[in-house]
Amino acid sequence: MLFDLNPKENVEDLYDRKTELESLSSSLKNGERLIIIYGLRRVGKTSLIHSFLNKREYPYILLDMKEIYHVSGSVPMKVLYNVILKEFVKFAEKIGEYANIDLDADFRLPDLLKEINEWCKSRKLIFIIALDEAQYLRYGGKVRYDGIVAWGVDNLSHITFILTGSEAGMLKEFLRYEDTDAPLYGRFRNEIYLNRFTKGEGIAFLRHGFKEAGKNISNDELEDTIKNLDGISGWLTYYGYFRTIKNMEHGKAIEQVFKEGSELTLKEIETLIARSRKRYIYILKSIVEGFNTWGVIKAYVESKAGSVSDTVLNSLLQTLVKLGIVEKKQDDSYVISDPIAINAIKRLKP
Repeated sequence: MLFDLNPKENVEDLYDRKTELESLSSSLKNGERLIIIYGLRRVGKTSLIHSFLNKREYPYILLDMKEIYHVSGSVPMKVLYNVILKEFVKFAEKIGEYANIDLDADFRLPDLLKEINEWCKSRKLIFIIALDEAQYLRYGGKVRYDGIVAWGVDNLSHITFILTGSEAGMLKEFLRYEDTDAPLYGRFRNEIYLNRFTKGEGIAFLRHGFKEAGKNISNDELEDTIKNLDGISGWLTYYGYFRTIKNMEHGKAIEQVFKEGSELTLKEIETLIARSRKRYIYILKSIVEGFNTWGVIKAYVESKAGSVSDTVLNSLLQTLVKLGIVEKKQDDSYVISDPIAINAIKRLKP
């Protein structure tokens, strides 16, 4: 069902992502080897990639780089090597074949990828390696994962890499495909952006979900839901879940989305800003309170946390933008679009 809180596993359960699905299909049919999917948190990236891969005839593995990072404190090549090998062997067994892979005592990922590529080439298969939250690959220590991906794009004709990231700026900074000194410079890539729903799309999304659940909701309530939660499909799904599965009234459901969503977002923000917590908090609070141009933000932060240099403030603001928490508008002002994030930031204590 549309209001299931788990990531969607089937294309039929997705809503209005036809363009993105067609772009993915076209890339694979054309033999493209690098696909990058960007989108804010909770706009449906994981559901898109899960459902697309489940339906297609291509063999694949889907790995969460964020999970590996949180377990290991980094993304060690030995760990990534073992996970890819384990999942590939599992796939081979699933189709009744034996994956005769020569194990590398040094856990060199390029050697493993080369073996997988040859195995797939001999069977005329394209193998997809999908790395969710791929910006965490920048925590590889001495390992240059961008270089390994670039090498793979150049040399592995039967492997396609799909990278996704909710911290678009961080992922782009890791890939650096516009930097002439970076390994991925000049490599062809298909970039897919998942945007939040417009007001009309959000209302249509809700109507579809409530119709599926056999529940009638008034237009006023739908309008109010979009007004409160914007067009972020994850929060709209939470609302639909509370209305249909938990049978809550409209106001209570909105309240519950803010309660649970804010707690979840608070944990995420706390993790992201831990290294310079106090200054980050006052920057965020300044923007939320409407003091959202560079000079005013600087004055606000200094009034709360003491002197901060222009260089440091620029660095902190740029990081918040790269993390996808803050957006920089064309008039050089800064905004936070996610209403749940705004509510969470109001609750943050220095």
